[in-house]
Amino acid sequence: MRSIWLIAKSVLIEAIRRKEIYVIVLVAVSVILLTGMVKFFGYQGMSKFYREISLKIMNLATALAVVVLAARQLPREFENRTIYPLLAKPVGRLPFLAGKFLGVMLAGLFCYSMFVILFLAGMWHLEISLSWVLFLEGVYLQVLALLVIASLSFMLSLLFNIDAAITVSVLIFALGGTVSSAIDYIHDHVKDFGRVTETLSIGDLFMRALNFGIPQLSLFDLSGKVVHATDISNTASGLAEITRWQGVEPWVLGALTLYSGAFVLLYLGLAHLMFMRRPL
Repeated sequence: MRSIWLIAKSVLIEAIRRKEIYVIVLVAVSVILLTGMVKFFGYQGMSKFYREISLKIMNLATALAVVVLAARQLPREFENRTIYPLLAKPVGRLPFLAGKFLGVMLAGLFCYSMFVILFLAGMWHLEISLSWVLFLEGVYLQVLALLVIASLSFMLSLLFNIDAAITVSVLIFALGGTVSSAIDYIHDHVKDFGRVTETLSIGDLFMRALNFGIPQLSLFDLSGKVVHATDISNTASGLAEITRWQGVEPWVLGALTLYSGAFVLLYLGLAHLMFMRRPL
């Protein structure tokens, strides 16, 4: 455990020192400027605009930072030949991979916490109400999504080059629902390809495996509900705040936790197998 923590700590320190972290800072500055613009307009409906844009930036920018960090960890170690003295010590490949993964997640959580603080500061500045239950559930689900996308990036970095791994991971995160719809569309056209029996075909099996092998990360996005959870409505007694969305049921959170855990174990397991088979 100590070796895992030491590797994770070194990844976190290196991430803070490198340029990736400054991308988060630049986006954070843009959110601050956006906050001032919304305040300038002085229109009640602009508060939803602020919430929606800020949450999208939080999720996408943090995921991008996690993907870039995760996809570069192992290839950079091989390229710089720094992996050899590490594995020459009593550090196995599994603890090494676990330490790298933990370090990337710590760096991602550090970035995400910056966004959360900035978002809440903007909400306070604009005097906008917030559904705390939905917001905290949304933060939790985004952390689960980051776990999945980080493990996927590690696996893809051992399968493709760095650029391809980053591109595929970002597309899966940003276009989760679209990717699923595209798979369903393609499935309708290739389901009869290579038919083996009346109910079984190679095309059908391949597309089903592809659909189950790609995580539906849109399930972890509660930003839409957080944005529209509360609203201001005209009543007989004047303006009043109404609640449009309640919190997610605990069993749903539990199911999504198991869903994300299954993908994390799958991707890290495949990454470990490819890492073990890779000659030093």
